[in-house]
Amino acid sequence: MDSLFRKVMIPTDFSDYSLKTVECGAELRDIGVEEVVLFHAGTYDPFLLSLARMSVEEYVEKIGVEASKKLDEQAEILRNRGISVKTLFSATSRDPAEKILEIAGEENVDLILMGSRGLGWLKGKLLGGVSESVVRKSRIPVLITKFSVVKEAGEYYCQITFERLFDRVIVALDTSEVRREVVEFLKRVIAGGEVVLMHIVEGKSSADIEADINSATEKLEGIKSRVGGGRIIIKWGNAVKEILSESEDASLIVIMATGKNGSSELGKTADAILRHSKIPVLVFK
Repeated sequence: MDSLFRKVMIPTDFSDYSLKTVECGAELRDIGVEEVVLFHAGTYDPFLLSLARMSVEEYVEKIGVEASKKLDEQAEILRNRGISVKTLFSATSRDPAEKILEIAGEENVDLILMGSRGLGWLKGKLLGGVSESVVRKSRIPVLITKFSVVKEAGEYYCQITFERLFDRVIVALDTSEVRREVVEFLKRVIAGGEVVLMHIVEGKSSADIEADINSATEKLEGIKSRVGGGRIIIKWGNAVKEILSESEDASLIVIMATGKNGSSELGKTADAILRHSKIPVLVFK
């Protein structure tokens, strides 16, 4: 079976969070990932460098040597799992998210994997607001991992909020046509895990609920047939609340970035799930 995600980018800032994200990336081999582009965007401020009487070229060369060593160290985690790794470093005085998306385009990757704390992605320390900027602007799927911070013996550690990424996958769907790439991804997942196809009926009168549920059931049964299995859950209520409630014992939430007029911008439901989910979220763009 061909893999939808053959080449994946993992941006790293060398923090504990990024190390955990790389460890998570090792699981991508289970869905057919063949190559990872491990990328570090070094940043600099030309004004501050001028005050320090250091040239941009000198500074970039210095941080590039340090980055190369750290990239190789993290790359070994993936190589030990049989994944080919390409390490890249580039410096920028702009928003790192712009450089990440630029390199992702040049490398023609199929997926970007980034990290965030489990308490809400905007509160994350791994790449901070960079994760938000990337997932909003990217034209390809983005997988956001989630972490919690634990204290042990007076030290703080980041801890993955899930065990295996593809054990139980919740797929939040509306009644629009499901794209081929989503179906192909779910075929890979169901070969080794559980897929739950979920639809929430919102804002309807009681008289319309039954008809909407019947329509959604027919739609999801068709998707289930294309995927080759899975379980269907249809509920009435608030989409964000119901999806997050169902995901309490899940390992991954899959959502579609359905903005206004079908654009790739994040819709309100996708945005809220990314903010509040304690487990990883894969956004299809």
